[in-house]
Amino acid sequence: MRQRRLSLKIKAGLYIGCFTIFFILGLMAAVGFGFDRYYYYAKKEAMVEASQKISELYRQGGGVNESEFDTLSQRYAMDVLIVDHGKLVYSSRPGRRVHLPPKVFQQDEKTDLVVSGQEDADPSPGLDFKIPVHIQELLDLMNGKEPSAETLGVVSLSKDVPDFEHFNLVDRIQDDAYVILSQSVAPMKESISVVQHFIILCGLIWLVIAVIGTVFLTKRMVKPLLELKNLAVAMAHLDFSKKWKGNWNDEIGELGDSINTLSNQLNVALTALQQSNTELQKQLDKAKEVEHMRKSFLSAVSHELKTPLAIIQGYAEGLDTLDIDEATQRRYCSVIRSETQKMDKLVKDLLNLSRLETGSFKLEETVFDFTALVADSQDRFAKAIADKGIHVEWDFPAEMNVYGDPERISTVLTNFMSNAIDYTAKGKHIRVFAENLGERYRISVYNEGSHIEEKYQQRIWEPFYKIDSSRARSPQRIFGGHGLGLGTVAALVKLHGETYGVRNEPDGVTFWFTIKKADRSS
Repeated sequence: MRQRRLSLKIKAGLYIGCFTIFFILGLMAAVGFGFDRYYYYAKKEAMVEASQKISELYRQGGGVNESEFDTLSQRYAMDVLIVDHGKLVYSSRPGRRVHLPPKVFQQDEKTDLVVSGQEDADPSPGLDFKIPVHIQELLDLMNGKEPSAETLGVVSLSKDVPDFEHFNLVDRIQDDAYVILSQSVAPMKESISVVQHFIILCGLIWLVIAVIGTVFLTKRMVKPLLELKNLAVAMAHLDFSKKWKGNWNDEIGELGDSINTLSNQLNVALTALQQSNTELQKQLDKAKEVEHMRKSFLSAVSHELKTPLAIIQGYAEGLDTLDIDEATQRRYCSVIRSETQKMDKLVKDLLNLSRLETGSFKLEETVFDFTALVADSQDRFAKAIADKGIHVEWDFPAEMNVYGDPERISTVLTNFMSNAIDYTAKGKHIRVFAENLGERYRISVYNEGSHIEEKYQQRIWEPFYKIDSSRARSPQRIFGGHGLGLGTVAALVKLHGETYGVRNEPDGVTFWFTIKKADRSS
């Protein structure tokens, strides 16, 4: 079973939320269980500090400076009593009555501090009343009893009556002069309780704010990462059109810029590789096709050579072994000569094509009359045209001087004519004509017949290429059929520095080539 995957956004939210909750709960626990101890410790330190300041003021002032002592008492929120030589010289709360058990009564005349007995008895009879520690220490000092050295300067926590706790400190500030500091614990506890409740309330409010903030924060933080993830996924699928468009100036922005650079480089590299692969595939396909055409050509040549050779062999054996008359001998020789001419033409075509491909073929260019060359072609193809019943129109001026190799131009025209005659049905038309293009002529051979599909119009000029090999071997064809004619034409016209082509007409096909006009000054 596949485990469910959490998104980065949810993970980030969980991490931040858990950390926030842990921090708030830890703060609440620290306030609940450790704040009171820390607060008590701070108060004890404050009492020691207050004792040192009172001692310093008392020594410097040479006695009691009530205003300064009142200020210290209010600042540290504690009761201050100073006894010098058994007399109470300062009290932060003058006129205060302290209830004691019966028969205990004492009044200080200077400070009006009254410690009363029976007439001011405790309003709650039946309680086991205990004199507060700081009062007992005051009475001891007033009665001439000095505190022990172990208790001087040490803060102690006392619980004199139920629910009444206070800190006490007795310290010597001068010879025979002591200070007594007392501070109730109840206000401290109340302050601690208020602080704890306040922090808990703030913690809960902060927890809600943190949860809401976490949602928006993680959304903002994760958004660029998700964009980078989608960009990387697109790159993995070879889609380099998407780019990082963020404007972050941190590591995420640098990562986005790096991914854009990587995407551009991969796009360039893959595009070049695809182009190379495409070119290589084309070359491989072309090589395979050329090899296939060569094999087909060799098969066709073998067939074409085998037939005339068999005929020649048969007729030659007849001449040698049969007792035949002179007329039969002449007919046998004519057949042998005809087959030999076919073989000679095929071999010459192969040699010429080989020379053209290797670049060893040289032209013998000169000025000649193209109209005279056309007249030779008319005589050469007259019998084939008559045998097939084709109507041919020759449209040329009386004289048409051009510059080129007459023999090779004749080969071009012959190949066009033989191709037109082979593919023109009986009773159809062929038109051979010239067009004046200014500095050159365009020679066109039109034949009425089927079109050549556009996808084949470039391939037919390649050596060994035939659109329909079965059609090329059709018995209706008079000339060729080996796939060399148009390839030879293309090579010869290029060698002259001219152009050639083919185009479909509404009811047929036109093959054409250009030839340069003769210079009038020559």
